Amino acid sequence: MIDQQSLQAYFNAHMGGDVTVTKFKRTFPGISRETFLVWTEEGGAEGGYVFRTDALGGPICPVPLEYEYRIIAGLFPTAVPVAEPLWFDATPAITDGRPVMVRRMVDGSNDIPGLYDEGADAAARRQRIAFEHAERLAALHTLDLAATGFTDFVEMPASAAGCARDDFDRWMRIFEDVRTDPFPLVTEAAFWLEEHLPTSAPRVSLCKGNNGMGEEIWKDDRIVALSDWELAFAGDPAQDWALSQGMLTLGDAEQTLRHYEQAAGFAIDRASLDFYRVWEVWKAVPTLNNGLRPFLSGENPRVPRLNLGFGRVKLFEQLLGMMIGKPIDEAARIVAEWRKSPYRPENAAA
Repeated sequence: MIDQQSLQAYFNAHMGGDVTVTKFKRTFPGISRETFLVWTEEGGAEGGYVFRTDALGGPICPVPLEYEYRIIAGLFPTAVPVAEPLWFDATPAITDGRPVMVRRMVDGSNDIPGLYDEGADAAARRQRIAFEHAERLAALHTLDLAATGFTDFVEMPASAAGCARDDFDRWMRIFEDVRTDPFPLVTEAAFWLEEHLPTSAPRVSLCKGNNGMGEEIWKDDRIVALSDWELAFAGDPAQDWALSQGMLTLGDAEQTLRHYEQAAGFAIDRASLDFYRVWEVWKAVPTLNNGLRPFLSGENPRVPRLNLGFGRVKLFEQLLGMMIGKPIDEAARIVAEWRKSPYRPENAAA
């Protein structure tokens, strides 16, 4: 059981000093992985840490925790803002052998108060925030992947032209490995999407995989840390704009993309962006369905695992079924309408 006493003993063992855990709290919902915020006193100085471990039965996203840790560790020396990674523990006793990573706590919040206030000043602020996000993505997408060591452990497309094909093949393998049901419509949708795979990309970039509002740490309208790296991959940077959690609706989408393109030094193909908007819906199926397996085995009885791994997946399956055979740009518009930002007040109830 993770409690104040066990955390104090754990941190003392790793930090080799007189560490007192003054308080801790678990963040929620924490369905895929469990995350604890830990505050300490160390020789009169205060410290703050984030303790992250797999949930019972494993995470929802079919990605090892060590992979996320290695991504953050590789990014920390770069211009991309991330929390300082401190250590990875493969089989610690405190979690009965579930892996743990610990990083330093960053002062900020994943919420931006007043973001959707009315008036011209508020609208201008939203556009500035979208530009801030665009600049941070540009810094990520222009990293030299060989120089930063990511080519050592991140699966790399053979070329920029093959980014979509490589991602498609990788996720088809994951789908075969983790699915709990046949999902014939999802399979049919995969063959339909395969016919529309983009055959070009501006470069092979390290992509975050899931980003935007609710995913990053903000302070004074600036990103102080990009968080949630479990779905990071090497591929077409257009994919990160396809799942950017409302960033393209904060202000004028074209202005935001042009700001990004100026910072990055290359253009985002709008047709590729349309494809990836639909592709991200498909990828959600194996991602969420993977989390259902521990529920079915009894390892993790939390009902949200059932709701996401089967109920939510069935919604995605129905959405894909509606789009099969349509032009990709039309399908992308359906996705954009269906996936309106959950962070806007008018969508809070949904």
